[in-house]
Amino acid sequence: MNSLKSVLIITGEVSGDVHGGYLLKALKKENQKLNMFAVGSTHLQEAGATLLADLTRRSTIGFIETLKHIPALLFLKNKLSRLLSSGAVDTLICIDYQGFNMIMADIAKKKGIRVVYYIPPQEWVWGSSKGMQKVVNLTDQIITIFRQEYEHYLPYTDKVEFYGHPLVGMIEDFLQSQVILPTLIPKRISVFPGSREQEIRYVFPVMVETMQRLHKMDPTITFEINLPNTHYIKQIEQRLTRLPFQVPIQIGKTYQVLAQSEFALLTSGTICLEAAILGVPHVSLYKFSRLSYPIIKRVLDKKFKYDWFTLPNIVAGKEVIREFLQDFTAKELSLYIHDLMTNPDALATIRQDLVAVKRQLQVDGRIDVIQQIAKAILK
Repeated sequence: MNSLKSVLIITGEVSGDVHGGYLLKALKKENQKLNMFAVGSTHLQEAGATLLADLTRRSTIGFIETLKHIPALLFLKNKLSRLLSSGAVDTLICIDYQGFNMIMADIAKKKGIRVVYYIPPQEWVWGSSKGMQKVVNLTDQIITIFRQEYEHYLPYTDKVEFYGHPLVGMIEDFLQSQVILPTLIPKRISVFPGSREQEIRYVFPVMVETMQRLHKMDPTITFEINLPNTHYIKQIEQRLTRLPFQVPIQIGKTYQVLAQSEFALLTSGTICLEAAILGVPHVSLYKFSRLSYPIIKRVLDKKFKYDWFTLPNIVAGKEVIREFLQDFTAKELSLYIHDLMTNPDALATIRQDLVAVKRQLQVDGRIDVIQQIAKAILK
C-alpha cells in the first residue's frame, strides 16, 4: 500500500455516483485515514466524502442540451483547480463523465497529481485511436469494467486493468443482505424513466402511453416505477394522472423493483446492465430532442463501432434485448412487449442469453471486484 492520504473523486452521472459510493467505501475499508472530496451526489456523500458539488441534475446527452450548463461547469472547474493547487489532494479519481473529467484530468496531470480513470471514456465503442491515446496520456492508471474495453486499451498502454464488472458484486451484496428475497410478481412490468431531464421530457411520455395501451390489452398487467431520486418526481406524478389506474412509485429501490418484475421498460444506460445481471427481460428506449438527434446520428454513423447501442447487446455480441431509438411509437412498443410476454419460450431464451451476459462480466467467476479495484488504486 502507498501513503495515499487524500482523494478527489469526480462524476456527473447518477450511475457514476453509485459506483463512486461503493468505491469510496472499499477504499475506506483499506485505509481508514483516507480523506475524501467528491463531486457527485448522495451515494458519495453517504460513503463519507465531503461533497463539493452535485452535477447529477445537470447530466444530459446531446449537444444543444449541454449548452445551458457551461457557465456552472466553468465555475466548478476553477473551484476544483484551486483545490488541486492547494496540495490537499494526492489522487484524482475520474468516473465516466468524459467531457468534464478529461478537462480535470489534464489540469491534475499538469499539477503533478496522480490521475486514476475508473470507468474511462467509452472510446472503445464510439471513439478513435487518437481518443484512446489521449486518455492514456492524461492518466496514470485506467481501470475498465468491460473485457472488450480492456482489450481495446492494451495496444496503447500497460497501465490498464480489468477485474470484472463491479455491478455483479453490488447486486450479489444486495441479494445477500435481504432477510426476505424479493419474489417475482407475474405480469409485473417495472418502469425506469431515467435520471436526466431530457429522459423525463422525451422518453417518459411514451412510457406512459405504452402502459396505457398494455393495460387495455391485458388489465391483469401491473406496473411499478422506480426513480433514482426525487429530482423529477413532480413531472412524473403529473404525467401519471393521465392513466385510469394507479402506478406506485419507488425511490432508489432499483434491485428490489427489478427482482419482482417479469419484464422491464428501461431508458438506455447502466440500468439495462443491472436488469441483465438480475436476469430480467427488458426493452431499451432512448429519444433525443429534434435539434440534437441529427447531429448525434451523424456522429454515431461515423464513429460507433458496434451494431447495437445497449450494453447487454454489446457484451453479448448480438441482439439479446430489443432497442428502440428515437423514431418509435407507443403502439409498436406495446405490441412488441405484449407479444413477448405471451410467449414463454421467447422470454426463456432471453433469460438464458442474459445469464451468458453476466458470465462475460466476470473474471473467473469472482464477485469481490470493488475491493480488488480499491486495492489496485492504493497499490
